[in-house]
Amino acid sequence: MLHKFLGHQRDAQGISFIADDFFESSGISWLNNTTVIGLDAQNKTVKTHDNQDISYDKLLIASGASYFIPPIPGLRESKNVYGFRDLKDAQLLDRECNTAKDAVVIGAGLVGMDAAVALLERGLKVTVIEMTAAVMSLQLDQKSADAYQQLFEEHGAAFILADKVVSVDVDAVGRGRTIHLASGKAVAADLIVIAAGVRPAFNFTEGSGIATNHAILVGDDLKTNIDHIYAAGDVTGMAGIWPNAMKQGRIAAINMLGEKLLYQDRYALKNTINFFGLTTLSLGNINPEPEEKCQILIREDRNNYQKLVIKNGVVEGVIFQGNIGGSGFWQYLIKNKIDLSAKNKDLFSLSYADFYDQDPATGEYRYAV
Repeated sequence: MLHKFLGHQRDAQGISFIADDFFESSGISWLNNTTVIGLDAQNKTVKTHDNQDISYDKLLIASGASYFIPPIPGLRESKNVYGFRDLKDAQLLDRECNTAKDAVVIGAGLVGMDAAVALLERGLKVTVIEMTAAVMSLQLDQKSADAYQQLFEEHGAAFILADKVVSVDVDAVGRGRTIHLASGKAVAADLIVIAAGVRPAFNFTEGSGIATNHAILVGDDLKTNIDHIYAAGDVTGMAGIWPNAMKQGRIAAINMLGEKLLYQDRYALKNTINFFGLTTLSLGNINPEPEEKCQILIREDRNNYQKLVIKNGVVEGVIFQGNIGGSGFWQYLIKNKIDLSAKNKDLFSLSYADFYDQDPATGEYRYAV
């Protein structure tokens, strides 16, 4: 919802997911403006920047992730480089938009495209730079990506694809002004939005004994290698989208109370995209490598583009652009690896009804999978 705030369609309260009295009514002690700087797992305490030692019985780490600025000469030093991850980022960009004219977005993933659409709505000239050959390459294939690129271009955005930033010229007051690319191109900038990936935020766990690699490692119960410590959301490196992070938080909380629930949504990426009225559902492996030997089925008409990726009779990925009805059905097929080899009909026409039959003894309908 940050693009709604930056585009002045909603204020800060309008993009909040919770009521004003959420913490009080839920019985939560909230320490705002407080940063955790250390964790003592043996003594079950966390240390804050203002020298508090807060004790716990069970601990949930849900510290999210922060945007990453690549080590490109001039980029990290520039005072007008911003992320687009939280409300503070959006508020800083909002102020910049009052005087800026030329905006550059580095990265054409979902976050970068969200930032681009908001900056366009604020009347800025927007250039998007992306290393891959298509926008939103993790969520879309070339065909569905081209449809969005065309819409953005019709609304004033410019794209430089399959190219990368190699340096940024910084002016006398420390602001990046010219972005130089590997191709030799140069792009002027008043403000720069970096959307080139995130890093899970767990530096405060250093020395605690919690197992990590690029993120905090958890089992299917969302517990770390330390019995009383759990983690959920972007800090685990596997959330991907808000509903998954929310589900992880709920499962972790229940397990911290002594239950034993498993988080089983690691199977596929799911994204629903909507820019300029064009809606797309992306599920699972939608861009298989040639060595995976997948079957690709495509159906399209004037208003719709649909793609199925099938391997050994099982749906691996789905793209529906236009009409995205039935998403739960396709998610179920992918998650449960249901074999469709015996279905002698157009696979695009499948529905839940194709997986029911009648019990000959009772005449009742039953699920046949």
